[in-house]
Amino acid sequence: MATESFVYLDYVEAVVLHFELMHYVGEIRYGVFDRSLIESALARPQQAAAYENADLFAQAATLCFGLIKNHPWIGGNKRTATYLVEKFLRLNGYEFDAPLTEMLELVLAIESDKWELEQIAEWMRQHTKPFFREKTS
Repeated sequence: MATESFVYLDYVEAVVLHFELMHYVGEIRYGVFDRSLIESALARPQQAAAYENADLFAQAATLCFGLIKNHPWIGGNKRTATYLVEKFLRLNGYEFDAPLTEMLELVLAIESDKWELEQIAEWMRQHTKPFFREKTS
């Protein structure tokens, strides 16, 4: 898959979204722990597309995996990972369609090494739907 057909998050966007989310949920422990870990996780989808011909869901899976396993934030790593993956999917025309309990199962399975990338990607395929923006006149 060509990376040109997808929209990717960059470092600044990721940090802004992290801060917005942490502020919204009232978290007091947040911020960047290691910039290189964030950049590494953000690069994973593009690398998967370029070198593995990964589809959108495989790219979202590798993004989620990288953000959770890298622990790049001072706090809120799993929440931020989920939020950034949600934003990545929306930028590319999809959104999550899963109850919170199943989202929690996903992130806990990733964190505890119970699921590999293929299982995460399949979960993403089964728990997303096309996202349509309402047209404004």
